[in-house]
Amino acid sequence: MTLLMRTPSILFLQWNIGSKTEMALSIICSEQYPSLKKTIRFYQKKKNFLYYKDFKISDQHTYLLIEGIGSDAGYYAELILHTSENSTLTVLKSNVLEVTYTNDSLINWKVYKDEPDSWEKQFSAYTVYDK
Repeated sequence: MTLLMRTPSILFLQWNIGSKTEMALSIICSEQYPSLKKTIRFYQKKKNFLYYKDFKISDQHTYLLIEGIGSDAGYYAELILHTSENSTLTVLKSNVLEVTYTNDSLINWKVYKDEPDSWEKQFSAYTVYDK
């Protein structure tokens, strides 16, 4: 998962999940990969506050253009899977992109509230790559 600046006010996010990784995720989630709901959670870290915006995606999506970002903030994204039992699993995390100047933000950000400590924070994921 890679986050790049396309223009001063537009970010480009690209990701790829290989077929072997899809199989592994199907086993971990006990569901077929295509039936899992997918979300890109886009974060903005500004002045020690963390905000986010969710984007629902399908299996056909491999990139996202994010318009109307704000200035003097850091940005990154995560790909999150949702099972039918309302469990979530973060699969990919992008690089952090620091933006020093743009036009004012046009995105309706939500304040990120940290989840209570639980065993899920201790989860470590591995990716299998095709040769």
